[in-house]
Amino acid sequence: MKRILCLAAFAACLVQATVTHAADAPEYAPGLSFGKTDRLPKVSSLAVGKDDFLVVAAGNKIFIYDPAKEQSERSFDSGFDRVTAVAVEGETIYVFSRKVETKDMEYNGRKYKREIPIGALCKTYSWDGTLIGDLELDNLKDVINAKVVDGKIYVSDFGGTHLVRVFDAKTGKGIDTIGKDLRLCCGILDFAIDPKTGEVLIANLGAFKLERYSAQGNLRGSFGKRGSDLEDFQGCCNPVSAAVLPDSNLVVVEKDPSRVKIYSPTGKMLFAFKDLQELVKGCNQVSVVVDTQGRVYLGVNSSERFVLQYVPKT
Repeated sequence: MKRILCLAAFAACLVQATVTHAADAPEYAPGLSFGKTDRLPKVSSLAVGKDDFLVVAAGNKIFIYDPAKEQSERSFDSGFDRVTAVAVEGETIYVFSRKVETKDMEYNGRKYKREIPIGALCKTYSWDGTLIGDLELDNLKDVINAKVVDGKIYVSDFGGTHLVRVFDAKTGKGIDTIGKDLRLCCGILDFAIDPKTGEVLIANLGAFKLERYSAQGNLRGSFGKRGSDLEDFQGCCNPVSAAVLPDSNLVVVEKDPSRVKIYSPTGKMLFAFKDLQELVKGCNQVSVVVDTQGRVYLGVNSSERFVLQYVPKT
């Protein structure tokens, strides 16, 4: 009987090991930490620019980092009080902010003030930080995340439609809307673009799912459920963000307690990041991007504010 129990326990451990480190799973190890010497304010958004340089929006400034150096190569003022999102395509940097007005609110007899988004703002800069001009996006109230791919601007319109909206990057004209029945919370709406297919992956955190939409906005599939197992999504609402790796696997991020995992495109968990420190406290977004070498960058807004790099083991 003892031998049978031992064999059963061994089998259970083997299954767990297979889930955490599948044979085809990439493994990642902590790399550099960017921005500590720059004393970054709150990290609001990340992007990858030319030559895999890291672009960081923090406070009202944009910082540019060589992926091999922890101190910024250069920085420039955005022209906004606060940057909500940054995106790069080619040699153009797109910087976003929001107009807000403060309204008096009341809930259960408690009065408070709340900032309501009333308009989105966008400025474009050359790669060296020279202002190109302003870009008006049609009838857009809010922008909290952004990507620019193939001449299209994708933005998270949390304060307006609660969906991902798509615009022409030259004219600002609205093209499409992506997302359906999203259960959002904590002021978070993040997404990723699959560069190979143009599909949009939305972190539907209130539903504990990562959803995949076609480039035309049709729901193609989803995965995830709420639970305490490592492959599940935990807490009040997760995941909060995702990114697509060069091999088409997915980086999926959870907030407080912080977890970062690699999933296959169909939702099989392949690897969980080790030695991961607290990325954020409470209900806050974690910005994530990946570069062409498969390096993963995570925005840290906890006791310190910087960008954490994880590198694939070869």
